[in-house]
Amino acid sequence: MKKFGMGLVLLAGLTACGPAPDPVSGGPAVSASTPAALPDAAAAAEAPYARATEALAGQRMMSPAGDNAIEHYLAAREDAADAIRAQNALAELQPYVVIAAEQALARGDASEAERLQGLIERIDARAPALPRLRTSIDALRREQAAQASVVALETPPPAVTIAPRPSAAPPPAVASASPPVTASASAVPTPTPVPSAVEAPPPATVAPRAAPVVRTPRLLQDAQPRYPLPALRARIEGQAEVAFTIQPDGRVRDVRLLSSTPAGLFDASALAVAQRWRFEASDQAHASQRTVRFRLPAGAEGGSD
Repeated sequence: MKKFGMGLVLLAGLTACGPAPDPVSGGPAVSASTPAALPDAAAAAEAPYARATEALAGQRMMSPAGDNAIEHYLAAREDAADAIRAQNALAELQPYVVIAAEQALARGDASEAERLQGLIERIDARAPALPRLRTSIDALRREQAAQASVVALETPPPAVTIAPRPSAAPPPAVASASPPVTASASAVPTPTPVPSAVEAPPPATVAPRAAPVVRTPRLLQDAQPRYPLPALRARIEGQAEVAFTIQPDGRVRDVRLLSSTPAGLFDASALAVAQRWRFEASDQAHASQRTVRFRLPAGAEGGSD
């Protein structure tokens, strides 16, 4: 019995060292080295989130229309797999779209401001900046329409030239039988001298009336701007020039960016702090502007990289 068991063990070892059995006839051969099917890289590259990342790297954040990072992120938000990270990216980029819309209003480009307002509405239909942008765009449209009407009224009509009619030909001279009459020198009439025009005295010079001095309302409540974290980490200082309208009750509206140094770094913070300013009340609205300066707090200049 013991010899029979040892024979089975020996047979099993020889079988394990022999060649592998042939595959079943008619079936496909399965190889252990066959790689698994890879995802389609081209299809992944065409995904909206990938296109948004590519547009953002190519400095196409919000233009041109139809091929920018904002619109691609909006499309990626419809995909359940990319919805959360696409929404996070849109929330980070939304302040820059608001700044671009304000800059379009400042240079009088109502069409571009309206396009950017539409992008903000698609990002967040309840964004706080939307009512102000709609009011500013409507006001700009009305102002441009009024200016176009004034130009149309001031343009003179084209001059119409009327050709003179040809004068009638004089009647033919009739020969007279009487002898010609020779005029003497005394018969030539002497021209009557025309009296010279009396020179009128120059009109009296009227001194121009001095324009009334409009006093800008006094600032009652100032506010400190929030120092942008990227600028604070890089120890960058700068400033931003903003224009705004002081309402009769002293509040600020229609805040827009005029310039900033470095460009784009302090824009959002300057626009936000201007909304918190309060001026003394007056009987009318006043257009004004201020420079918001960003200076590093004490001790931040000596920080290490």
